[in-house]
Amino acid sequence: MFIALLFMRTRPGTVASALVGANYWWLAPAVVVYFASVWVRAYRYRYILRGVREVPGPALFPILIIGYMANNLLPARAGELVRAYVLGERHRISKMAALGTVAVERLFDGLTLLGFLTLTVAWLGGDSALRDLALIGVAIFAAALAVFVAALAAPDTTEQVVARLSRLLPGRFQQRAYDLACSFVDGLRSLRRPDAFAWVVLTSLLAWLMEAVVYFLVGRGFGLDVHFGYFVMAVGAGNLAITAPSSQGGIGPFEFFVKQVLIGAAAGEAVAAAYSFAVHAVIIVPATALGLFYLWSMNLSLGALSRRAAPAPVYETVPADSGADD
Repeated sequence: MFIALLFMRTRPGTVASALVGANYWWLAPAVVVYFASVWVRAYRYRYILRGVREVPGPALFPILIIGYMANNLLPARAGELVRAYVLGERHRISKMAALGTVAVERLFDGLTLLGFLTLTVAWLGGDSALRDLALIGVAIFAAALAVFVAALAAPDTTEQVVARLSRLLPGRFQQRAYDLACSFVDGLRSLRRPDAFAWVVLTSLLAWLMEAVVYFLVGRGFGLDVHFGYFVMAVGAGNLAITAPSSQGGIGPFEFFVKQVLIGAAAGEAVAAAYSFAVHAVIIVPATALGLFYLWSMNLSLGALSRRAAPAPVYETVPADSGADD
């Protein structure tokens, strides 16, 4: 649907011409900055994971890349399950605990992206689609933030409330929902320290601002001479649009909303559409290739992982100081 909307007022031929006329030398530094941002995310995840297990940042980098690769190739954001499975296998962490920490990470991502989008739309303006996306994001993440604050301030009470709410679900889902919610609460354990919380906030901002630099560098290749704030807005809009499970790699929603941002910055329809495809390719193609390489180096395959991820065994969490590194 979003691909159809993308080309509603733009002829594919003009988009192809814009792609052919771009200067692709700018993609090399963009890819370098992108992987540097993933490195920052790996160190952020280390602090989130500390409540469950101590794992060094360099050991988490390939696991994050594998998760991104799986998200790009599998539907419904199945890469989150794949990441939890690989993390559990390599570091003996329960799958539920790993999923809980991923949920915490995604909450920080969502709040950061929502802040980017709402602030830049208020500052630079935006069309109705961007304003609607911001409003939906505010509603969703306001509720998530309320849960986050409650879980951080009163974890025992939160678990009791979750236990009561889980009884409202069908029997076969009750225990799984309760375990996942408790894992989310456990994932917040390390963030009760002010220094750890501040580090996660700062690295979230840094990682996504670095991605905005990626968008800026790709934009230079397309001759986009617009305010940097529009690239920050594009980061917020494009990534919030694919937060919910969708097509592989979020192809479609991402391009549509990034294009809308650039049109608001007075870019031409064809250039904006071509840019949206190019910047998405910079984000997903290198990460997918590197993720497949890491799978090969671990003697794993994507097919095997996708089959194992759901029924993966649950390991008991062991003390942090007994963890094994990659």
